[in-house]
Amino acid sequence: MKLFSSTTISRVYLEYRESGKTSDLRHHCGRKKIMQERDQRRLTRIIKRDRRATLPPIAPDFNAGPSTSVSLRTIQRNIIDVDFRSRRPTRVPLMTARL
Repeated sequence: MKLFSSTTISRVYLEYRESGKTSDLRHHCGRKKIMQERDQRRLTRIIKRDRRATLPPIAPDFNAGPSTSVSLRTIQRNIIDVDFRSRRPTRVPLMTARL
């Protein structure tokens, strides 16, 4: 089973012999993020203002700011990325009987 071409293997091996390490160039690949860290911090502040707010009122509030306008789906994806998820309270047994 062949995973890499012989050119790739020889290039990586040569780089390792010359510099003692291999560079990972994959972090330069792919599409750039539209929302920067600053935008995510602003989104976090908007969410913390009203934790019960749903996505439709959050989106216009975010898009009214200085950054570029983004879609509802992008905002939803970034809300998940900054670890804001809805949670249900845990059911626990009562300490005393109900009257």
